[in-house]
Amino acid sequence: MVISPRYELPCEYAARNIFPSIRAAVARVLVEERRMSKYAAAKVLGTTPAAISYYLGGKRGDKFVDVILSDASMKRVVRKLADVLVRVSESSGEEGYIEMQRLVCDICNRLNVLAIKYGCPATGFKPVNGAKH
Repeated sequence: MVISPRYELPCEYAARNIFPSIRAAVARVLVEERRMSKYAAAKVLGTTPAAISYYLGGKRGDKFVDVILSDASMKRVVRKLADVLVRVSESSGEEGYIEMQRLVCDICNRLNVLAIKYGCPATGFKPVNGAKH
């Protein structure tokens, strides 16, 4: 009997690798562009000021944060996500949750497109049409 390797679902990979990078990108936008304190950014992201320090220092979420922030279209989505998170943190209820979810999925999908196009050893994707990473 041959046991096939376990393939992880894209959202499993994203939860472990991509989402921390998205949070790190949002933390950078909130602190560096919006001039929020680490305490205020932590409140918006639902985490601690120490976690924000880790995101800013590259100790957490560093796997894809540079890719996210160096791509103009993804950076626009991160900025929009930061705006939604600030709005949601200042209101009560679930207003903005669907928009937040859509924006996170948009960033994740854009990263998957890059991984498929250029081949990414971390995801196991192979390059398409001889494109280089």
